[in-house]
Amino acid sequence: MEVLDLRYPTVRMGLAGSDPRHLAPNYSCAVPVLRTDSGLEGRALVFTIGDGTQIQAAAIEALRRFVVGRGLADFIAQPGLFAQALAEHHQLRWLALGVYRMAVGGVVNALWDLWAKSEGVPMWRLLAGLTPAQIVSCIDFHHLRDVLDEAELTEMLRARAGQREENLERLTRTGVRVYSTAGWSGRPLDEVRRVCSGLYAKGTRAFKAKVGRGQQYGRARALDEDRRMLDAIRDSTGPDALLLTDANQNLGDWRTAAAYMSELAAYKPLFIEEAIAYNDVLGYAKLRQALAPLGIGVAGGEQAPDAVTFKQLLAGGGLTHCQIDGARVGGVNELLSIVAMAAKCGVPVCPHSGGIGLGQLVGPMAVFDQAWFGSEGRWLEYLEFLQAGVFVHPLEVHDGHWMLPSAPGWGLEMEPGFVERYRYPDGPECADSDEADGMAAAQPGAPPYVRYWLPER
Repeated sequence: MEVLDLRYPTVRMGLAGSDPRHLAPNYSCAVPVLRTDSGLEGRALVFTIGDGTQIQAAAIEALRRFVVGRGLADFIAQPGLFAQALAEHHQLRWLALGVYRMAVGGVVNALWDLWAKSEGVPMWRLLAGLTPAQIVSCIDFHHLRDVLDEAELTEMLRARAGQREENLERLTRTGVRVYSTAGWSGRPLDEVRRVCSGLYAKGTRAFKAKVGRGQQYGRARALDEDRRMLDAIRDSTGPDALLLTDANQNLGDWRTAAAYMSELAAYKPLFIEEAIAYNDVLGYAKLRQALAPLGIGVAGGEQAPDAVTFKQLLAGGGLTHCQIDGARVGGVNELLSIVAMAAKCGVPVCPHSGGIGLGQLVGPMAVFDQAWFGSEGRWLEYLEFLQAGVFVHPLEVHDGHWMLPSAPGWGLEMEPGFVERYRYPDGPECADSDEADGMAAAQPGAPPYVRYWLPER
């Protein structure tokens, strides 16, 4: 096992990736690489935004003794048990969620990559081809049975087996519908217009904007900024373009979030994503009720750390759109349980992929979901940057749809030159954390506390 620490200076790209809470992120990742004596190489990726990647890499390294020396056949025979053994280790589980859970997901996803490559198939093909019995055996139901148990999921899947092949044939022909996150908080409006108009001309018909930045300087100022962003997207696309919004948990409690979004209701956004804290389960339910008369949905899950949190959000009625993240929870096995619970609750899965490599991780999960449960109400997030020149097999989007790849596994192999330039700490072009802190503090509407990040405060 090898773990790479890669840090790309996104702050030098017109603050692409910036949002109301993460003012100057440097898109980074810890990359676990598993090599076998047969020559296969399995990769995954845990997305980060600069500082902290070293912590994530160390957490992945802590799992070395449980993986190195094992046979791939052990994992293929019992992927559910293998993943559970990592997530529930009697000592390490004390660390609970967050970094540790993400480390487990990185290792588990690398093992799935090895499995797909051993069969010479892309990940979407492996996942969509799992039998109902295999899917059920992958999932740890220990804390989920009050919402979904083994027998119920087995029946759900068997009832849909006939439509799976029909759906999969359609997806391989047309691809998965995408939306673009182009309206980053710190991105100049001229750049937003250029990106959106270009994507619209190529067939993309849905665009997301970050909203709610700088409220500590007054709601009127923040709303004015948001309206200018939404107008820029609308003016550079067309009347058929769908608008989406994302606050990255910056709108306070559910009451203030509802009041704020009512001011933007005229734009008819499909949903507000992460309006409030990711784990405010009661708040999500109340927010959904408050926004329903305005026709605004509620999306969440990008930072939800495990299936139990998703269970509460879904069964509690807090979400109209379920946003899984390929690098946040404990890997494919836990993602399968979340997709299944969303289907049980009638909530469409719209994966989060706002980060380097996340599209490669969640695209196959979207195919799994839509092959079994249909495509109604579903969108896949897509970033137009950090693909070409980064990955050997970059994502391909045509006419507003992600085209299913043919490369085996996740398709996360990176160009050697990219790794050489941005490997931390010796890469000659890797991100500088002090630079990012300075740019965050200089942004209009930056919270007063950001000055404490600066060495010269």
